[in-house]
Amino acid sequence: MLTLPRWQTWTITGITLVSLLLALPNLLPASVLSFLPHWYATSVINLGLDLRGGAHLLFDVDVRSVVRQRLTDLSDSIRAELRKQQLALREISSDGTAITVSLREGTDQAKAIEAIRNLEAGVLDVTSPSPGTLRVAYTQQELTLRRQQVLDQSIEVVRKRVDETGTKEPTIQRQGDERILVQVPGVENPDDLIKLISTTAKMEFRLEGVGATILRPTKEGWDQVWPDLAKSERWQKESNKTLIAEEICRRQAAACMPVSRRVVVSGEELTDAQATFDQQTNRPIVSFRFTTTGGRAFCRATTDNIGKPLAIVLDERVISAPVIQSAICGGSGIITGNFTTQQTNELSLQLRSGALPATLTVIERRTVGADLGADAIRAGTIAAAVGTALVVFFMFLSYGPIFGGFANLAMAVNLIMVFAGMSVLGASLTLPGIAGLVLTVGMAVDSNVLIYERVREEQSLGRPPISALTAGYERAMSAIIDANLTTLIAGILMFGFGSGPIKGFATTLSLGLLTSMFSSTIFTRMVLGLWLRWRRPRELVI
Repeated sequence: MLTLPRWQTWTITGITLVSLLLALPNLLPASVLSFLPHWYATSVINLGLDLRGGAHLLFDVDVRSVVRQRLTDLSDSIRAELRKQQLALREISSDGTAITVSLREGTDQAKAIEAIRNLEAGVLDVTSPSPGTLRVAYTQQELTLRRQQVLDQSIEVVRKRVDETGTKEPTIQRQGDERILVQVPGVENPDDLIKLISTTAKMEFRLEGVGATILRPTKEGWDQVWPDLAKSERWQKESNKTLIAEEICRRQAAACMPVSRRVVVSGEELTDAQATFDQQTNRPIVSFRFTTTGGRAFCRATTDNIGKPLAIVLDERVISAPVIQSAICGGSGIITGNFTTQQTNELSLQLRSGALPATLTVIERRTVGADLGADAIRAGTIAAAVGTALVVFFMFLSYGPIFGGFANLAMAVNLIMVFAGMSVLGASLTLPGIAGLVLTVGMAVDSNVLIYERVREEQSLGRPPISALTAGYERAMSAIIDANLTTLIAGILMFGFGSGPIKGFATTLSLGLLTSMFSSTIFTRMVLGLWLRWRRPRELVI
């Protein structure tokens, strides 16, 4: 029977009205939204990069530098292990892809090979190209795994940094073996975004050096000397940061300080970092908190070195070097310096998101202007309006003003529910997404076409109106479910394996298919039931 219990009628009506309320903020002007609750006014559909404009960036991940650093660390481990095993070593060197170990004459080569392999069991390939010489390299499987880990970690760090800026629906995905694609809608200044993303943000706390040290300019010294130094043609071409740092130190000794190679606490031990202000000077600072292990190490270092400078090194540069006044054992501290408020916000964000495992270099940069997005919206809106109008005209022409009107009403309800669902989910609407909406319009009335054609068949067999309508809904339901389910499976697969435009199309298509099952069957069944009770027709004009 088409007649539904009263509670079902009220439930269907309630769902429809709630959907209308959720979709309404997308149609209201900003002047009206400003008077509405924040949670409701901000529940709107986000526009994608192709509609809103924004930044399209392609980064190259320097995985090779990570491998080189790992080989350098392995060289130190090999030297220490051979010394521990009392195996005489003549020389050890690395070319960035493998380590060459030269043993002194008379050294047990087999024992040396076994000792090296045991350092990282199963991942080291140790061969002997000549007597007394060993070649140590990571297996191809280990290199592939490490490349994957570096890329995945880089994507995660980039995602955290972009998400904390408040940007909605950014596209951050792997492209190839060593590249990351970043698309961020609504960005007006890509330079700030590039700086935020590509800064390594590797922070270390180091004491003033004694003996084996490295010289690094303080931030103040770098800012004072480098602008003049950069005017020289030689230093403009110089890419070695160590040589540049040494030159700055030579020209202005006060700008540098000797820093120990030993790291007291690394940035990996940070649990939080926030931009704030010094209560006494009201200057921008960054407050931070350590893990339990990091807090203990920091406490020991500050307890044993009162009165000595503690260098805070960020990406190979000393950004601050405060003198330890007393032991700091609370597991927290602050970073001071000549910072602006924007700099403290960026630094705290970078420290919270963690350090990048490898350097990122921009190799492709495009900016999509808002004007181009407006043109796309205009063209897409016109296409959607024309397509919808043609569908409405076809339904009126094929099934008359009553049943065609019910189908068109269901189509309108379906679009409202799609907009409501996208608003609640915070999904982005892209140009392919608009195409998905147009296709959804056709799919929404397709179910009614199946139902009406079945009703015509039942009516031609002599069934009365109520019986024909009931049989039409029941017998068309299996075909409707099959058609929508198969298309939904395709939409889910496109969303899962696709990217960018394909995901935008799949989002609106899949959501539209789910809502059309409600609008074209449940909603129209309720409307037809109410109409039958009101008009009680003796025959159906379809």
